[in-house]
Amino acid sequence: MSTSQAEGPPRPEALSPGTQVGVWRVVEALGVGGQGAVYRVEDRARPGEFYALKLSLHARDKRAEREVALMMSRAAHPHVVRFHGCARWPHPREGWLGIVMDWVPGQALDAWAESGATFRRLARVGATVARTLGELHARGVLHRDLKPEHIRVRASDGQPVLLDFGAGWYEGAPPLTTGPLPPATPYLISPEAAYALWRATTQAGVRHRFLPSDDLYALGICLYRATTGHYPFPEAWPPAVLLSASVHVLPLAPSRVNPRVPRALSDLVMRLLEKDPRARHPDGAALEAALLAASEETDAAWDAPVFEWDEQEHEIVRPPRPRPTASTAPPVTQGRWRWPPGLGWAAAALLMLLPLVRLAPGGSVPDAAWVTDLRVESAPGPSEPPPQPARDQKLAPCEDGLEVELSGGCWHRLWQRPPACPRKTVAYMDQCLWPVPRAKALPTSVDAGTPGAR
Repeated sequence: MSTSQAEGPPRPEALSPGTQVGVWRVVEALGVGGQGAVYRVEDRARPGEFYALKLSLHARDKRAEREVALMMSRAAHPHVVRFHGCARWPHPREGWLGIVMDWVPGQALDAWAESGATFRRLARVGATVARTLGELHARGVLHRDLKPEHIRVRASDGQPVLLDFGAGWYEGAPPLTTGPLPPATPYLISPEAAYALWRATTQAGVRHRFLPSDDLYALGICLYRATTGHYPFPEAWPPAVLLSASVHVLPLAPSRVNPRVPRALSDLVMRLLEKDPRARHPDGAALEAALLAASEETDAAWDAPVFEWDEQEHEIVRPPRPRPTASTAPPVTQGRWRWPPGLGWAAAALLMLLPLVRLAPGGSVPDAAWVTDLRVESAPGPSEPPPQPARDQKLAPCEDGLEVELSGGCWHRLWQRPPACPRKTVAYMDQCLWPVPRAKALPTSVDAGTPGAR
């Protein structure tokens, strides 16, 4: 492939069909992520044999090299995408590293669930993923980036295949970065990982030790998405709100979001999403057994498709987005959790502003008209001057729907009312207002580093 000097050399995420990468020829682009671009390629020596090429977007990418080492050894498994070789582009020794793997025609788990899969079939696919994770964990391998698009259901036989071990961990793996977590997606990480990320904003050296329970929690998120069409917490929420919700808020059970979900399957998913990792299934084998046992139930609901279809519109009918319910029990992990000073009130304020609904066991979701729209009046009374922002307070513009603006500063409204306003808040117009601190960058990448920190 040639380009003019004016155009410059092509980037690894912009290869055209026909481009030669080693002994492979690019057929089509399949997608681009944060670390690599994926293409369907054809073996030039064997026309008609197709593979997937994941080409790193970063020169001298240690993450890609770690992934190669992992896939060549401990991650080799019938339900893990198979490794076939490496190539570099455009220079065979100094170019970007590419990993050649099986091309797996099929769909991501959530898309597959929406295409007519039954609950029984979904539970059995989930059981296979659980067994695969358990066997990898027994080898000392952690996926650490499990999401629906990384569980591909093969079109030929309906079996799941795990993809993308770029953030994977194995004993002896070289470090990726030095932050508190592996490269993470806020709406997919476990409560204990979210808590570590919060602590890292005020305490140097905090690192979350990733465990098999984190992978199983992520599988719970994947199954929640597959059974409801939604993530437990909306992915569009700001990262700070997602982290706080992960630690403090209990999502609605899948059967409350999508009434078609069998109760036993809903309960299994909710156990995977427990705040306390010790309350989740102890390992992949135990989860596999529970899913298989549930899928043996004879109730006809298990053989119903996960979602309804609108025959006239020829499209899926998703249930409404779930409203989380407040968790009454604090999360528990190894040792006692303590929020850094000030962050407890920050979490309380953030969660007060989320569309939370307290639900009694067995109760129904209230109509939207009963959900209070919390606002601070913009026009203060003449006898009560508005509070002035503190030195380190966030200034306008404020986050629409989550913060209120007064005197050019951003504030959260708390549950408490004067005279019971907590310390570091101000009383104004019969409300307790907490000044939103000026944002500090949340660390989002990780440690992969030492075996003790992972």
